[in-house]
Order: sequence, then C-alpha cells, then structure tokens
Amino acid sequence: MRIGMLAVGKVKERFTQEWIDEFLKRLSQYCRIDVDEIKESTPQKEGVEVLRKIKDDDYVIALDIKGKSLGSEQFAQLLKQKTMERHVLFIIGGPDGWSQDVLKRANERISLSAMTFTHQIARMLLLEQIYRAMTILHGGQYHK
Repeated sequence: MRIGMLAVGKVKERFTQEWIDEFLKRLSQYCRIDVDEIKESTPQKEGVEVLRKIKDDDYVIALDIKGKSLGSEQFAQLLKQKTMERHVLFIIGGPDGWSQDVLKRANERISLSAMTFTHQIARMLLLEQIYRAMTILHGGQYHK
C-alpha cells in the first residue's frame, strides 16, 4: 500500500518535524508514505504546481475546511477501499486554500476539523490519523 502526501510549504519548526518523523516511522510497518512539498505562493500558482504533480490515476483527497468530516473508523474504511483501487494522494493547501481547478480535480474533499490549522500542523494531524486508521485496520489498540 502506497500513500502520497503533497503539501504547500515547508515544515519550519523542529518540534513539528519530529512528530511528523515519528508518525512516518510508525507508519512504515503498515505502508509507504511519500511526502512532497511545493513552494508557498498564491492559490493559482500552487494549483498549477500541484496539478502538474498529480498523476492521472491518483485518487486525490484534498484537505479542505469545507470538506466532509469523517470519524476515525470511517476514515480507515475510506483508506482501505481507495488504496485497494489505486494510489491515494492527500493534498494539503497553503493559508489561502485551493484554487477551483485543484478542487475540481480532487476526487474527495475532507476536513480535519472545523478549526483552521497551519499546513504544518495539518500535515502532522493527517499522518496521525493515517496511523490511527492503519491500527484500526490491523486490529491494533492505538485507536481506542
């Protein structure tokens, strides 16, 4: 199982990067996660760059505050279903959100919360939720 993550901007704080690295390490027992970054700019310029990096057969899940909310079990089932079908690519936008072109290309839009997070924290939270989903799918205790 391979999952991709494409994020706008770099992780700047050391402590946030340490948490991201920890979840990537934990996830390595379940799946491979490829993380890529693009430079922060305007939503239109970011959109052009993101669309260039998306492959035709990627199942794209955009993190979007207007996206649907999923519980951890629902998220786990979404991952199970979609990763069996094709490569799943999560995209995390910058502070101004996504251009309409990117949102049109996304197969799904999900929200981590009604609250707004920095792209750095969103990246960490998404990895934590992917890890939680993997423990659910493999019968682990972490999710309880």
